[in-house]
Amino acid sequence: MKKTYKVEGMMCKNCRRHVEEALNSADGVKAVVTLDPPQAEIECAKGELSLEELQAIVSENAGNYVLSEL
Repeated sequence: MKKTYKVEGMMCKNCRRHVEEALNSADGVKAVVTLDPPQAEIECAKGELSLEELQAIVSENAGNYVLSEL
């Protein structure tokens, strides 16, 4: 599964890095996060993760960033 999500709350390269590292810390997830546009392209090798699961990973490991469907 490969899907792109909007990421709210990123202001700088460090924010982008925090979100990307948080997502990539999940087992089987390969994420590329960009600042302009503020998006995360996520590929899951071990089945699909829900938006809620991905949001929980970001909230727990990166802080106050919000993922939403494009």
